[in-house]
Amino acid sequence: MDTISAYFQLMKERPELFKESGRIPLILDENEMRAFSARTGKPMGVVYDNTPFYLVLADLCGDSRGLYSYARVIYSNPKSSGCIAVPRRGKQFGLLRIFRHAPRQWSMEFPRGFAENLSLTAEENVRKELSEELGISKEACTITFLGDVRADSGMSNGTAQIFLADLPSSVQIIPAEEEGIGGFIWVSEDELKKMICNGEITDGFTLSAYARLVCANGAALRK
Repeated sequence: MDTISAYFQLMKERPELFKESGRIPLILDENEMRAFSARTGKPMGVVYDNTPFYLVLADLCGDSRGLYSYARVIYSNPKSSGCIAVPRRGKQFGLLRIFRHAPRQWSMEFPRGFAENLSLTAEENVRKELSEELGISKEACTITFLGDVRADSGMSNGTAQIFLADLPSSVQIIPAEEEGIGGFIWVSEDELKKMICNGEITDGFTLSAYARLVCANGAALRK
């Protein structure tokens, strides 16, 4: 199946991704898409398939400016693109130092991961990520849901779930080097804020997760 045929097959399977809008109209005519691709040399349709994680689509759009290609990342799991964990031990928060391929740089982040396993609930997925990335037993922490985040709505349909993960003081962290992790640190909330203000933390998911924690400023969540 070529990229354009795969695009129209995806439209049958997940019609919610192709809703009509007068703001950014989709041109959902296969012949017109093929003609545009041939004329411009631009690949169209499902231009990259990284199942079970995500697809990259090149849509054909049209408005007063004429026809144009508009790319977006579509996650395989229609309910969730992933999860973010906010590790907390007493009054300290845990951060990973992890190498990210896209910017080719090290980043300080809360643990997070894809939701590629459709059979897992969001809570099960976050426990799996904590186990894989930090070596924590799946039963070793108390999980509290904080809310959803869509970190880059201009590029992706992804919605991730944020969880506070309260860990016992005796917990041992064993970072998984094969995950690109180069270290793990515990910081106070004041230190966390300072790292944000100093630009040491720039990851959108981590910043969103901390904002959600601040919004959940209640007796059940803050110590």
